[in-house]
Amino acid sequence: MFSIESHHIAASSTAETTERLQSLLASHDRQFLIGFCEAALLKALPNDLSRTSPCLLASSCLGSANEHQLSLQQHSISVLRFTDKAGFYGVASSQEATDVRAAAAKTLLSAMEKSGRGHLSPQLIWCFQTPGQEEQVLLGIQDIVGTKVPVFGGSSADNSIEGQWGLHDGSQKLAQGFIIAVLYPSVPVLGYFGSGYELTELSGSVTKVTGRKLQEIDGQPAIDVINRWRTQLGHPMLEDGNVLAASTMTPIARLKSSGDIPLLLLSHPAMASGGCLDLFSEVHPGETLHLASGSTMQLIERGPQVIRTARDIAKLRGMLSLEGAIIIFCGGCMLAIQTAMAEVQAAMAAELPNLPFIMGFTFGEQGTFSDGESRHGNLMISCTLFGGDRET
Repeated sequence: MFSIESHHIAASSTAETTERLQSLLASHDRQFLIGFCEAALLKALPNDLSRTSPCLLASSCLGSANEHQLSLQQHSISVLRFTDKAGFYGVASSQEATDVRAAAAKTLLSAMEKSGRGHLSPQLIWCFQTPGQEEQVLLGIQDIVGTKVPVFGGSSADNSIEGQWGLHDGSQKLAQGFIIAVLYPSVPVLGYFGSGYELTELSGSVTKVTGRKLQEIDGQPAIDVINRWRTQLGHPMLEDGNVLAASTMTPIARLKSSGDIPLLLLSHPAMASGGCLDLFSEVHPGETLHLASGSTMQLIERGPQVIRTARDIAKLRGMLSLEGAIIIFCGGCMLAIQTAMAEVQAAMAAELPNLPFIMGFTFGEQGTFSDGESRHGNLMISCTLFGGDRET
């Protein structure tokens, strides 16, 4: 029998929330636990949070949500508890900061061994990591299982982009690193990954980049090109310094499909300095970059739209019932529409009637596009659905 329960705890102090969480965990026999936790609360959690069941938590910007409640500016945690006696789950973590790709491959193998399924490819791989390691973690995972096993997840976040994010693997807290979970549920699972932004006709080619520092587009300083594009769309120019908020509605996009519905992989500019832009994801020489465009209303509407699309895909694949969902919502987008997030949460709950789900607000998103390849992007959203054995 497969079942999912969501739990949301919010209180005015970390001590009270921690006490309520520990009481909840002690009262349930669970097989797999995944959740999102406000950053200060995560740091206050004990190391020995879950000794008997696979568990992974990521810090989330300002708070978290489930199908019943959204909590922002509170010490909140949202967890999804799986009971699946016919399924298999494994979790492993690493704090490696040098050869992340090799460490990710090793960590994935460890999670697979812990699941009890050996080296059998999982139905789904879930990863949480601190910002900056995402592409290397994905490459390490794909070194082991190839590119066709779906990988979903998110990058941990804090409340003010000060690096106070963290992770918890059930037995220890990680200030930096990553956690990989392998899922072999006894029910079908699928995920949908999208952006909710529109592609503009403004584009250029990457001519110089170092890591995540975009230096030149079409042989010109990156900031000059981006500001020229923004001016054409009626936006003010970006100035040196933190540009996260200013660039949320005009991120950089790479087109991953030329079909009727373009698949946009977004990169969020974080800092501008000396003609360069520091991004929250990698771009590479020769890639074509577009300026994408979004609006407050688009960000409000995209969450329910992503869920509807995921449900449509589930029906096409013969998933007659749904048991629950994990939703990743970009923290930068959440901050841009913070006053409307209660409306967004309610609309998502309406799209998943009577189904448990949790939602976290991340500083980077990982997911699988319809072409079957998993990627890391920014300002993205994902919905991962778990099926059941009864018709809804």
